[in-house]
Amino acid sequence: MRTVKEKLIEEKIYSAIGTASFTLEPEIKKLLQNALKTEKNPYGKKVLEIIIDNIHIAEMKRLPLCQDTGMVEVFFEIGTGAMIEFNQFNSLQELVDSAVRRAYKDFYLRKSIVTVPDRKNTFDNTPAVLWCEIVPGDRINFSILIKGFGSENTTTLKMFKPTVDMDAVKKFVVGCVKKAGPNPCPPVFVGIGMGGTADKALCLSKKALLETGRQQRGKLEEIEKQLISEINALMIGPGGFGGDNTCLDVRIKNFPTHIAGFPVAVSISCWAHRMHRVEI
Repeated sequence: MRTVKEKLIEEKIYSAIGTASFTLEPEIKKLLQNALKTEKNPYGKKVLEIIIDNIHIAEMKRLPLCQDTGMVEVFFEIGTGAMIEFNQFNSLQELVDSAVRRAYKDFYLRKSIVTVPDRKNTFDNTPAVLWCEIVPGDRINFSILIKGFGSENTTTLKMFKPTVDMDAVKKFVVGCVKKAGPNPCPPVFVGIGMGGTADKALCLSKKALLETGRQQRGKLEEIEKQLISEINALMIGPGGFGGDNTCLDVRIKNFPTHIAGFPVAVSISCWAHRMHRVEI
């Protein structure tokens, strides 16, 4: 059994929040740079130039990529051979919230989290949203996703009948992006969750967003490419000013479901797709 100290996990999360807040992953930056090369609409091209300039300034001056500093989601993969040694904290939630609290204070990030239903600010951007999966091995991996609510508010779930075909599913996904229009700050990234239960499909759609920019593999790759093409045909364009680049990537994660249904969830992320992966 491999023991991992709680303080190490807290420090890794603290650092990951800073990394994700001030810079984009290399594969995401590359997709934005490629979009600038292919964009024909002068307004869309100008928006992409401003976005890329914004990324450079944020990196150099360690300033937030976006004024909406988002809500933190952490996706853990904890190996069966790994054990977290708790001393200061009573739970993983407590540990993560401590890292978020320190990061948002030290990095001067806007605190946006409020209680429900009374809508009172928690003043430290906690609590974070946690997802945990137990996997083989003795490592602890986690992915940070910092989600602004311009894009989060466009999240959609549809419980299809089991007889639905993929053409109808694709039409639904394209329709979600069309309805969202400029609100999620395009060019966007689209994560799709198919199967399981309603809550599982939504979680899968978020996990799919964590795959954007990576090399595509598997039997769903062709559907993903078709959706990118169909979404870009909407010509919403960067910033919603029209253009060739409405969507930079689409990823699908699937899971078996009940014979009586077919849940499909769509999560959209803005161009400031703030994520970071860490292995401990």
